Amino acid sequence: MVNNRIALLITIFIGFLCFFLPARANNLNLANGAIAGNMVTFEIGWENAWNLTENSGNHDAVWIFVKGQTTTGSWTHIDVEQNSTLHYTSSPLTVETVTDGKGLFLLLQTQGYTNVETAQVSVKTTVNLEEFRQIKIFGIEMVHIPQGPFYLGDGASVSSLANASGNPILVESEQEIDLTKIIIHNPNSEFSPAELPQLLPSGFPKGKESFYVMKYEVSQLQYVDFLNTLTYTQQKSRTSLPPSSPKGTFAMVNPYQRDSLYRNGIVILEPGVESSKPARYAMDYNKNQQYNDNNDGLHRASNFMNWGDLSAYLDWAALRPITELEFEKLSRGKNATPIAGEFAWGTATVSNANNPTNDGTIFESVSDVPQFESGLANHGTFIATEGWGLRGVLRTGFAANENTNRIQAGATYYGVMEISGNVWEQTIMVAGGGENFEKIFGDGVLSENGDANVQTWCNPSTASGVLLKGGGWQSTISSVGSWRDLAISDRFYSHLKPASRRNSIGGRGGR
Repeated sequence: MVNNRIALLITIFIGFLCFFLPARANNLNLANGAIAGNMVTFEIGWENAWNLTENSGNHDAVWIFVKGQTTTGSWTHIDVEQNSTLHYTSSPLTVETVTDGKGLFLLLQTQGYTNVETAQVSVKTTVNLEEFRQIKIFGIEMVHIPQGPFYLGDGASVSSLANASGNPILVESEQEIDLTKIIIHNPNSEFSPAELPQLLPSGFPKGKESFYVMKYEVSQLQYVDFLNTLTYTQQKSRTSLPPSSPKGTFAMVNPYQRDSLYRNGIVILEPGVESSKPARYAMDYNKNQQYNDNNDGLHRASNFMNWGDLSAYLDWAALRPITELEFEKLSRGKNATPIAGEFAWGTATVSNANNPTNDGTIFESVSDVPQFESGLANHGTFIATEGWGLRGVLRTGFAANENTNRIQAGATYYGVMEISGNVWEQTIMVAGGGENFEKIFGDGVLSENGDANVQTWCNPSTASGVLLKGGGWQSTISSVGSWRDLAISDRFYSHLKPASRRNSIGGRGGR
């Protein structure tokens, strides 16, 4: 079932040590935290949550995980009890635990759409929280993608996957796939597409089984929160400029073009000292030295992210990358007949988002009005010589409000936002070594140098096996069957390995 009501704003975290610290956004709001032994209690407010599972639809959820700062100053991931009866939440929410204990999901117990004004949540961890210097609770909005078959490919897009006749493929199983029976349709004529191996193993997530995916792309504030729990050495790997750079330095931008922000506002708040003290990061896009204020673009998509950055964030959050097959499933929906050249909202037409309103605020949107049956997306112009439009990222979920439908909001069939446009998504492809990827979740812990350390994930340095999907703010749109980055089946860049940071690349993960 299509979800026509999409949450307007994005997620935040709250950190506390036995006292209240206010949350910093107003869609997902965590507040009034307290700890007692191995129990952490807090309040959650959450707008536009949905549960449509009784009507053959899906539901959204919040992924909750816990970090603790030790007496030495380092941060560690804290596991939670796997028995759901050991946790508590008030109506209308319920708890869904996971088998590895790295976090839990909060979701609506009741059917329909609900604004959760205030619900009480108690999470039982496996350790004594009073032994830590500080505890932080993180929340990430997720969307549940239900089990079911789906079509892969649209029979038109560049380097898209197809059967021997060039038509879309019905994926009905998680079993291994004989790739000798699959072709690269309409292959990229400018760059040789990545050659398909002979077999896609059964362990590769194909999208037929259910999974969770982040509702929004990783935001800049979320990336700041991530950086602020790393060591100096780890931060050095996960930023463009050294953590020892002066206060106010924009940390993620191209070091050779420091004034080219492309609407990224991540700065160094307090310089670090190599081998002894990590830096502190914050948002200051408007350069007024009022850090993390409501005009700093807190919830814009995090750009300048390479594969090492995204995979580290997902490992740290105990999530995982999504595959290119899952990308098409979460966009197109179950059994939906593909439309040639279609975008995430299910049509083959798009309107560009060029003119921000409430710029930089938590309500950032655009004044552009989508044309009939055209989704609204942040992308380049139709004609490259006319420039690149906005030249940077927008707030995640910028086009959605309580009155928009799927097309107007630019949402996928299941209510996932900005799959087409804003920043390129980094997915695992069925070639280039990506076929060896398995559904193993991050454990919340990174290597000493700040890399994801899950062995079956693609190499964080080479990015071999990673595929860019969905287009970004620099993407132009041509006719069906040609340059059309935002099309969900397009694989134009299967030859490109996102090992370097680019101003239009970000991403999201799943579980």
